[in-house]
Amino acid sequence: MIYSISLARAAANYFKRCDAPTRERLREKLEKLKADPFDPQHSKQLKGRKEERAARVGGLRILFRVMGQEVIVATIDTRGQVYKHTS
Repeated sequence: MIYSISLARAAANYFKRCDAPTRERLREKLEKLKADPFDPQHSKQLKGRKEERAARVGGLRILFRVMGQEVIVATIDTRGQVYKHTS
């Protein structure tokens, strides 16, 4: 099953600000999430946050939810900041 990916405004803005190699690494991770967002090699369920998952890309984190056939990326940020700005 292939999922579609949509980026929230904050995630899209962060993605645009990244340098080319980081953008490529993020794009590769998003493609893996598109194929299977529940694969434990690519993401993990967050404790205390119902239906929210996180994926690692080096020191960055991608926070997202899966709704039906769509992966909705809420935010992309550094590990130290990403959990502070979302609830």
